[in-house]
Amino acid sequence: MIKAYLTKGMDKRAFVEKALSDYCGKSGFVFARRPTGKPYAVGGPCFSFSDSRGYMLCAVSDYEIGADLELKRDASKYMGVVKRFFAPDEAAAATEDNFFDIYTAKEAYVKFTEMGIFSGMERFSTLGGRVGSVNIIHFSDGCCVCAAASERESEVEIKWLC
Repeated sequence: MIKAYLTKGMDKRAFVEKALSDYCGKSGFVFARRPTGKPYAVGGPCFSFSDSRGYMLCAVSDYEIGADLELKRDASKYMGVVKRFFAPDEAAAATEDNFFDIYTAKEAYVKFTEMGIFSGMERFSTLGGRVGSVNIIHFSDGCCVCAAASERESEVEIKWLC
C-alpha cells in the first residue's frame, strides 16, 4: 500500500523526513539524486514529492512510485496545456472540471518513469487507469487533487502531517 502524506506550510525537507520516518520507523535519512534528478533516500523507502501553492504531498512505498498533487482551482487558464501534453483521447475528454485529474495522473506517471515532462507526455493516455503495467491511482483529500503511479501498488492511505 502507498502511504500518501499531506501537509500545508511545513518545511519541505522536514516534511519528507517526517513522512519517511512515519512510514518505516527510522530517521536520519541521507538524500541523493539519480542522474535524472529524481531524489531518493539512501537505504530508505521509495518516495515521490510534489507541492502546489503551499500544499505538499510525499507518497511513500516499498516499491518505485511517482506522485503528483495539484490544488483544486479554476482550470480555465490551464486548458491550453491540453493540446500540447494530453493524448488525443485525454484531450477529447478534458474539461475544466476534470483537467487536474488528468494532469496529475500524467505527472505521476512521468515522475514514476523519470521521463520528464518534455519527453512525450502526449504519447500516452492515463484515462484507462493504467499505462502499460503501471497503475494510475487517483485520490483526493479536501482541497487537493492527487495521483500516484506504481507497478506494484494499487491502494493509497492518506495521512495529514502537522
